[in-house]
Amino acid sequence: LPASTTSTSTTVSKHVTKKQKDVDYAMAKGGQASLRRVLRAYNIYDSDVGYCQGMNFITAMFITFMSEEEAFWMLVAVMNDSPCKMRGLFGEGMSEAHQVLFVAERLIHHYNPKLAKHLEEENIHITMYATQWLLTLFTSSFPFDLVTRVWDCFLAEGWKVPYRVMLALLEQATPDLLNLHFEEILGYIRELPLKVNGGKVMDDAFKIPLRWKHIQKYAKEYSEREKS
Repeated sequence: LPASTTSTSTTVSKHVTKKQKDVDYAMAKGGQASLRRVLRAYNIYDSDVGYCQGMNFITAMFITFMSEEEAFWMLVAVMNDSPCKMRGLFGEGMSEAHQVLFVAERLIHHYNPKLAKHLEEENIHITMYATQWLLTLFTSSFPFDLVTRVWDCFLAEGWKVPYRVMLALLEQATPDLLNLHFEEILGYIRELPLKVNGGKVMDDAFKIPLRWKHIQKYAKEYSEREKS
């Protein structure tokens, strides 16, 4: 194997072997070996992206429901095809990841200004919690009950869904978070996945009047800021 492929295979092995808390979906069907094979195959298929941490959680979820080959092509589809198009999150520079987080922060200011102000005052940046949520579409830490619901909707509707879910999670947590300070907030957010009710989160998420025009507005704002 070329040196770059060998290096990536080693990285994949480390991340797959590392315990994935309570969301180790792949262990229920096919195990770590299946996950390694799918991730290594994608590294060869799309060498410009290769393997990035976070892809293991998404792929592990796919393996729970389908064969290795189907999981591979599913990964290819969500990375490249509408309405998901996740490839830019993992490409060089991760420019689209920065955009996703910028949009997320602006949406929190728009829909939950009181919490946004409190988080700013406590020096809690969007990257401290939403990076893991949004870049893995909640697969890295949230229970299957929520993850499967998110992905059912994400595959059909795209990025409006994870933004809605993020806003719903924060809205439900707002009464508690407003009474907490920096370290307490971080601790609360770490434990949040253990407390959520997937059905309730999704019900609340779809009550939020989020429109594509809001997402597009903030995405355009990010692009213009990057050009200046």
